[in-house]
Amino acid sequence: MVVIGAGLAGGLLALELAGLGLPVTVVDGAGPAATPLSYGGIPWWAGPPGPLDSWMAAAPSHWRRLEARHGPLGLSPCDLVLHWPAAADAAARQRQEGVLQQVEGLARRHLGADQLQHGPPLTGAAGAASPVAAAASGAGGTLRLGYARVDVGVLAVALPVALRAAGVRRLIQRVSAIEPTRSGWRLRLEAASGGVGDTLWARQVVLAAGAGCRSLWPSLPQRLRFSWAGALLVDRLPLALPSGDAIVMPLLGQRQGLEDRSAQLQAPELIVDVGWAPSGTGWLLGQSSLVGPGTDLGPPPDPRHTELCLRQAFAGLLPALAELPGRFVQVPVSFTNPGLPLVGAVAGDPGLWVFAGFGGPFALVPALAPLLAAAIAGDPAALATLPGAAPVAGGG
Repeated sequence: MVVIGAGLAGGLLALELAGLGLPVTVVDGAGPAATPLSYGGIPWWAGPPGPLDSWMAAAPSHWRRLEARHGPLGLSPCDLVLHWPAAADAAARQRQEGVLQQVEGLARRHLGADQLQHGPPLTGAAGAASPVAAAASGAGGTLRLGYARVDVGVLAVALPVALRAAGVRRLIQRVSAIEPTRSGWRLRLEAASGGVGDTLWARQVVLAAGAGCRSLWPSLPQRLRFSWAGALLVDRLPLALPSGDAIVMPLLGQRQGLEDRSAQLQAPELIVDVGWAPSGTGWLLGQSSLVGPGTDLGPPPDPRHTELCLRQAFAGLLPALAELPGRFVQVPVSFTNPGLPLVGAVAGDPGLWVFAGFGGPFALVPALAPLLAAAIAGDPAALATLPGAAPVAGGG
């Protein structure tokens, strides 16, 4: 059994496969990975009604099960602070109120009333009588909710240790091609110098390489798409921030909307969402996303331009953050449009599986990895509750 990709998806799937007694090799390319650039938030209460909601709601228990079996992986409770600016007009205010009601409706299914707290805008609400009055008047505000997170800095250190302890073999090489054979699959690996390297043989292969999946198997469904994601890594934040150690994100985030209209794009489009989250001993600032037309990843955006856009977005909210020294990093990531991830067998290619395209990966991956592992181990009903998951029709 070979899993291509050792990030969140590939790593947790490999642990589940090993737990079922399957011999597993993980091939981990040396290129940039998306997991370390994630906020690590677990939106466990935010799933829409249906199977997705039950899987997401179970995410904290799945993480606790993983930690009981494999040791600490970075799980901790935290708060989520959603912020929104003063409404520019009645239409903007109506949109804010609609999204706020939707978020509160999702949260109240799982959280108590004391875990939803309204507050003033992050920049302060001049003349507002109270946080609730500030929100009602269209002057902007915040909503603090109970949440959970996985520290990606801790996970980056702990996951390879857990894989080794579980008996998973790990190769630090890039897969340049996968080819079907009569008895399984042949994987061609690149040498350290970039030339032709070793050959790896497998009975079954899982594509869990995120943005690298389509280059290995171009006939994957068209709804699997890619973007360039970026964030600023800083050592510390100003101590006076009202959010404390919470994950901070905009109420009206732009990334989801950009992904939703990705099929209609005629040219690359860049957006920046103003948020931040603790990561290891430092912090991640901002979330930039560049999505281009079509299903190819396309070249990375100019990092200097993207960093400038990110800092300008912060300057409109909290200028002190816009001036912090830090290192801008951008990596390719996968998503799906519509948003159901690709989880299952690739139709017409026996022994080839895909595990990619997650929205809210820290909530969905630990819940879905055991289902896919069971399917790979031979349970034909393991994925029956995941609509469209098996088989994944190539080119569909």
